[in-house]
Amino acid sequence: MEIKVCGPGCANCTKAENIVQEAVADAGIEAEVVKITDFVEMAQLGVLSTPAIVIDGKIMCVGKVPAKSEVLAWIK
Repeated sequence: MEIKVCGPGCANCTKAENIVQEAVADAGIEAEVVKITDFVEMAQLGVLSTPAIVIDGKIMCVGKVPAKSEVLAWIK
């Protein structure tokens, strides 16, 4: 599983990345968590607002920090 956390590095983007990392650890799954900071790459993914979470090419959330429970539901 590949999880992309999109954002330039603002506080909310960092918080979203931390929540994703915690959820992956809690779920006990193997996943590659990649931080995307390049706006061109984000646009190619279809992300126009940050923070955003993309799992295996599917946009799961845009423009908000997800709750850990949401991320757990997406990855299970």
